[in-house]
Amino acid sequence: MLGAAEEYTALIDGLDPDPERHQIFVDVEPYTGTPLNGGKRVQFNMFLRRIDAIKLTDRLQPTLFPVIWIDEGIALNEDMVKLIDDSLMKVLSLLDIVQWVLIGVGLLLATLLPIVFFVKRCRGDGDRTVSPAVTATTSAASLSTAVNK
Repeated sequence: MLGAAEEYTALIDGLDPDPERHQIFVDVEPYTGTPLNGGKRVQFNMFLRRIDAIKLTDRLQPTLFPVIWIDEGIALNEDMVKLIDDSLMKVLSLLDIVQWVLIGVGLLLATLLPIVFFVKRCRGDGDRTVSPAVTATTSAASLSTAVNK
């Protein structure tokens, strides 16, 4: 009688609906969405009321009367839980560690590279000129004109 109106639950003695024991539930592993445990609980009721043609129902007040209670559930066995833990959760933990290592390396590079750049620039290492290289297609005349300029 979980969720039923108080007027119906008050007419039947011995019913004490508890959401923890009477609700439908599914326990889901948060990273993978794998259902680990679940339960479906259903109660079928019959509406009883007075019927003038039947003398037996003269003192009957309109109410819901519980007829049958069904409680079905399923849970993963230990082998399946161990399989999920071994094959998936360890990989996810490793990826979490790799993620933070890469973030740390990125922050370190983002901090050090500007410092190295400004130190080299202040020393004057950035003012170096590059002279043309001698290749098979470069002639001696073009090199002498490039050096004289």
